[in-house]
Order: sequence, then structure tokens, then C-alpha cells
Amino acid sequence: MSKSTLNIAHQAFEAFTQGWTTGDFQPFLELLTDEFTFWYPYGKYRGKFTGQAGKAQMIAKCHEHSEAGDRLTFSSPHHITSSNTTVMFEFECEGVIDKQPYEGRIAIALEVSNGKISGFREYFGDVD
Repeated sequence: MSKSTLNIAHQAFEAFTQGWTTGDFQPFLELLTDEFTFWYPYGKYRGKFTGQAGKAQMIAKCHEHSEAGDRLTFSSPHHITSSNTTVMFEFECEGVIDKQPYEGRIAIALEVSNGKISGFREYFGDVD
């Protein structure tokens, strides 16, 4: 595992966390490569998208949550697993999505390439 991979992923995770807390995802989005892989398991963003389409999906999802007033508070990660190119953060969150209370357990994998985030995969449980 590369220390820089872990540091870059931590920086991105913190920026993503702040995006959910404040609605300002721009610091997170600035860390993404132009060629980006986005994978999401649910709803209108469900699927795997690559290249510029992947980045566009990630941006659209962040903007949609921001504009809707969706806000979450993340716990500190209780598990962090990493390889040379990927860091997985497991955590809990709570807040409001779609004007409804939300609590969840989430795992997010961030892929790192050339000092930036090149991929995002999200997994979650307990969705009603």
C-alpha cells in the first residue's frame, strides 16, 4: 500500500464528508480525474459509468443532493481497508435525504491514480 494513496483517499473522504454536511461538494469534485469510474447500486444513478460519463454522473449526484437540501453526518470510519490503488472506508451516517430521516451503514471505495481520485464505488445496507 502506498502512503500517498492512503493520504489522497483520506483527503477525498474528508472532502466528501464535508460535502454531505454542508452541501458544498466542490472541494471533493476538484479531486476527481477527468476519466472517472462511478458505481452506485440504487435508484436513478444505479450502474457503472466510466470515463467522462462517470465523472458527469458523480457531479450530477452530488449537485442533486446539495440542491435538495440532503444532509448527512458521517461517523469516523470504523474500518479502513487499502491496497496500492484503492481505499475502502466503512462508516455510519445519519441525517436527511428526500426530506426524510435517514440512518445507514455505508462502504465507499475510492480508487487513486496519479494523485487524484479516479473511481468511486458505494455499498450500503438497511435501505427501506
